[in-house]
Amino acid sequence: MQIDTQLTDGFLTARVVGEFSAGKTRLLSELFGQLIPEPLMPISSLEPQTRLQLEITYGDAPALSLVERAQDYHPARLVRPLDEFPDRQNLADLDPMRYRLRLAVSEPRLILHEGDGYGGEEKTPKRLFLIDTPGWSSGDDELAEQEASALMTGYDNLALVYVSQAGRLDGVVNAEHLRDFMSAVADANFVDQIQLLLVITRCPSADAPRMEKRARDLVHRLWAELGRDEDELSLEIFSVDFNAMSAQALQQFRDRFWLNLLEPLKQPVQPVGHPWVAALRRWPDDWDLRPSLRETAQLLDRAKRLLQQARQGDEFIAGMNMYRLVGLDNAALRKKVAIAWFKQLGCDPTELSQWSVPALPEPHPLSDWWSSYWQRQLERTLEPVQAFFDSTREAIDRLTPDVEDLQGYLLSQLDRPHARALSSLDGSFGCLVHTAQDLNDEPAAEKLVATLLTLSLLQSRYEDYYAQHADV
Repeated sequence: MQIDTQLTDGFLTARVVGEFSAGKTRLLSELFGQLIPEPLMPISSLEPQTRLQLEITYGDAPALSLVERAQDYHPARLVRPLDEFPDRQNLADLDPMRYRLRLAVSEPRLILHEGDGYGGEEKTPKRLFLIDTPGWSSGDDELAEQEASALMTGYDNLALVYVSQAGRLDGVVNAEHLRDFMSAVADANFVDQIQLLLVITRCPSADAPRMEKRARDLVHRLWAELGRDEDELSLEIFSVDFNAMSAQALQQFRDRFWLNLLEPLKQPVQPVGHPWVAALRRWPDDWDLRPSLRETAQLLDRAKRLLQQARQGDEFIAGMNMYRLVGLDNAALRKKVAIAWFKQLGCDPTELSQWSVPALPEPHPLSDWWSSYWQRQLERTLEPVQAFFDSTREAIDRLTPDVEDLQGYLLSQLDRPHARALSSLDGSFGCLVHTAQDLNDEPAAEKLVATLLTLSLLQSRYEDYYAQHADV
């Protein structure tokens, strides 16, 4: 909790460079995810937006500010805090060679706990900076269009992160800039070995092996043309298509990116949160709880829809009366009423017995909790629903021509079972199931599981309290 008071700015940086609309902003937003509140999220669009460098570093709470800082080794002077990410027009009067945006996020991997190696023997915690630079080919940016050697202004560099769209990787403009940056990194200071992280965006997974080979061949050819040996360069290539990535694939990409970025420091990375977090993030795809959560909600939604169809005002079989059944024997009468009932429900008779509860695959770590809590609660919730439909069948099976008022008869038999079934669906577990659907958009497995278990505890405590005080 006191880490921010001990932290000072370090000199170590990793610059993120690439052509305008190459996907640099999207890369950063996906790397940090929900650590960045929506108003502070860097703007990403088809138009050039940001003409200042954006330095991302650690802060106890998310914060965006405008700072004056000409070089990485200069102290940053706070100009003013910002409530939202500014667009290009708001920055038009600022000199991009003097001013920067600074975004603080609570990402522990941006803390160098043993320092950055440039303060002598001192090993006090330092902030690491990821610096997003304006993309070239944006038209009129003085900063974006200067040579790579001028952009590599870091006192010392941890890595260069080069971003390129898959469709532009072999383009002439991209190749020229990549050559320029390869020359710049060859002369720049790095912690250890020169490190290049090349991120290929908008790359379908089917094309990834081919695109990564082309990128590797291109980098090695340009490096050789500079007269440098291949073993002088540490190259790591990432091919991503963020629009098509699952939550698990995105987390795996984040973990791999950070692992490679921080590897030259040889510093132990502090665990992110609880030690279970890493294990949860390595869960295989078939352990993902989201499909089972959706299936549960769909089951309850189907039950409610059928219950709503089963009663139209005070009529359980709308428009049916004994006059329309005159002359029919018991069997024909019951058959005609049953046909009308299923037509009103809009379903096949077999659907009324299909209430199977989804199960988790073995050996899922939460299978005991799921079977003893989730499935049991769902079965309890659906029991009155099944009981209502069973009661309806039984009421129809008892019909005879002697019944004078069909709707009055059905109302006396089914009113209470129908009300109990609806009440069960609207109970605490039904509320939990529908609330849990918000977790379908949660990419972090540990947050999903923690939230779901917390909601389960709250629901159980509520039921316990209700049961104890029901008669009071």
